[in-house]
Amino acid sequence: MLYPDSRIIIFCKAPEPGKVKTRLATTIGNEAATTVHEFLAHHCLEGLFKENIAPIELWCAPDTTHEFFQYCASAYSVSLQRQWGNDLGERMENAFAQVLSNNKSAVIIGTDCPSISPAYLKSAFDCLEKSNAVIGPAEDGGYVLLGLRQLTSCIFHNMPWGQDQVLEKTIERLGREVIKLNTLWDIDYAKDVERLRETGTQIELAEDFKAHLSVLKLS
Repeated sequence: MLYPDSRIIIFCKAPEPGKVKTRLATTIGNEAATTVHEFLAHHCLEGLFKENIAPIELWCAPDTTHEFFQYCASAYSVSLQRQWGNDLGERMENAFAQVLSNNKSAVIIGTDCPSISPAYLKSAFDCLEKSNAVIGPAEDGGYVLLGLRQLTSCIFHNMPWGQDQVLEKTIERLGREVIKLNTLWDIDYAKDVERLRETGTQIELAEDFKAHLSVLKLS
């Protein structure tokens, strides 16, 4: 294992129709969007599990009891933690506070960005060897990855989550101590799924995921 004293935190919601990928669901329906959510989560976990970069903690919402999370714990050797807090900022702050109390550094990601590769995670931890913070920008003005060596609470408070100023405001609050990685993109809308179809050869997807994407109706 490359970074045994660090942690990969993965935020994930239980795959319940109507509660995940809601923007995508407006086009393809709740059931289909939930299936995409599950495939994306498996894609994320499987890739990182194979590479053995750092211990993985799957932070679950609303809690850890859903059978999907229980399966993931067994299949990918991840520990399960429950997300808690009133908004995304509080939930991330709480996760970092808990993990950094016992570890050298931590990187947090979601499951919505299929182009986050093991190499991308490795580069994030490499950056944390020389900087207090690293961030992976998203094309929509948010971020797909955040890594810290020490808790910086100000980056989680009074933040316009879901809007295109999140990246800019986070970098501004972190100051010169943050290193930026390459910009990536999330799966939020049908056009993003179409993009994944077109770039699938550049991203190593499981065969069943590729087969599902090939027949998924996007309109």
